[in-house]
Amino acid sequence: MATDASIRGLQAGDGSPAVAAVQSIIDRSREIFIDRARPTGLYESLTVTDFEQIYRGRGDNDDDTPLEHVIEDADSIALFAVTLGPAVSDRVTALFDAGELAEGYILDQVASFAADELAQIAGHRFHADSASEGMAVLPYSPGYCGWHVSGQRVLFATLRPDEIGISLNNSCLMHPIKSVSGVLVLAPVEAHEFSPAFPCCATCTTLDCQERAASLRSGNESV
Repeated sequence: MATDASIRGLQAGDGSPAVAAVQSIIDRSREIFIDRARPTGLYESLTVTDFEQIYRGRGDNDDDTPLEHVIEDADSIALFAVTLGPAVSDRVTALFDAGELAEGYILDQVASFAADELAQIAGHRFHADSASEGMAVLPYSPGYCGWHVSGQRVLFATLRPDEIGISLNNSCLMHPIKSVSGVLVLAPVEAHEFSPAFPCCATCTTLDCQERAASLRSGNESV
C-alpha cells in the first residue's frame, strides 16, 4: 500500500556501500507488511454545524486554526478512522526489542506511509460517494494544525471506531498505533490552500499542508 515514492526515500544513495543491505531490508519489510497488515476503515458524514461542535471539543484548540477556515467553504464533511491492524506494529516492537534497529525502523516507516495512504483512500471514496465535480478532499486530524489532540475523545464518542478495532488511551493515542482518524473535508481546491501563518504553523516541523495543497493542483489527490 505504501507508495513507491515514499519507499524510495528510504533507499541508500547511489554509490553507498549500504545499497544492497538497505534494499534487502526494504524488500523484507514489504513482505512482512503484506503478510501482517489488515487495512480497514470507516467514515460517517455529518453537517458542518455538527462538526463544529465536535471540533470545539474541550476548548483546547488554538484560537485561530486553518481547519476553521477550510470548513467555511466545505461542500460536505465526514469523520473517519482507518487502521492497519495491530500485527504490523507488534512486529515493529519485536524487531526493536530484539536489537534489529534498522529492520524495525524501516518496517515502521513503511507502515506509517501506508497508514497515511489509507487515509487518502478514505478521502477518495468519500469524494466518489459525494459525486461532486471540481471539489477536492483532504483529511485533517487531531494533533495537527491547531486541532488539539484531546479532540480525539469527542471524535471517537461520535464515530465509535471501536467497531473496527481502534481504541483510545488516556493520552488520546490510538491503538493500533498505525491508525489515522480525523475529518474528511470536501471543498474547492482553493479552500485547502492557506498561508502557513497561523499560530500552529510556528511550531510545525514539516508544513506538509503546503505539499498536500500543491498536490491538489497537480491532480495527485481527490479532485
